[in-house]
Amino acid sequence: MTYVPVANRMHDRSRMIKFMQQYDFATLISNGPDGVPTISYTPVMTHTEGDDIIIEFHLANVNPHNQLLQAGVQALAIFHGPHAFISPQWYESKQAVPTWNYAVVHASGVAVRLDGVAQTMQMVNGLTEFYGEPAYDEASISHMLNGITAYRMPVTQLWGKFKLGQNRPLADRVGMRTQLAQAERPLSRELAKLMAEFEPKSE
Repeated sequence: MTYVPVANRMHDRSRMIKFMQQYDFATLISNGPDGVPTISYTPVMTHTEGDDIIIEFHLANVNPHNQLLQAGVQALAIFHGPHAFISPQWYESKQAVPTWNYAVVHASGVAVRLDGVAQTMQMVNGLTEFYGEPAYDEASISHMLNGITAYRMPVTQLWGKFKLGQNRPLADRVGMRTQLAQAERPLSRELAKLMAEFEPKSE
């Protein structure tokens, strides 16, 4: 469970799916029997099948995270979006303190191992083609296929936290976006665009 104020809760399912597809390098977490979390980092492909959200990923066989996943332990995938420092000097309001704006989406479920070369090849080629690389044939990457395990995870819980200054007055939100849009840091400019996308239509 993570603290999410009402103003920052994301309820738009389609927008969260789009977010997962855009920020597709996820942090994967599962708790072991001793309560200690095991954490992996992996590129993730997200798509829908009817009403279901499916994410696909792979891990190196030597990664101990495989033992938990194949034992049916639930996994949590965290998708991190743009984030940036927010200075109170950007506000029209007074008596404010610095903060940090950001957006994240959490997707959890039980991952199922993809059996067989054909399914693993399909996952690998789907990922490489997405990034503009040509498809592989089995012979050219047989050594790679022997070293990884691919997974398919239906998402059973999905929620997002978009902390974009929604609790601030309009003048403060405008001040934040203006400063972020002019920043040298690319993530700050990206955050400004996201804040503009979620700007309330009316006060």
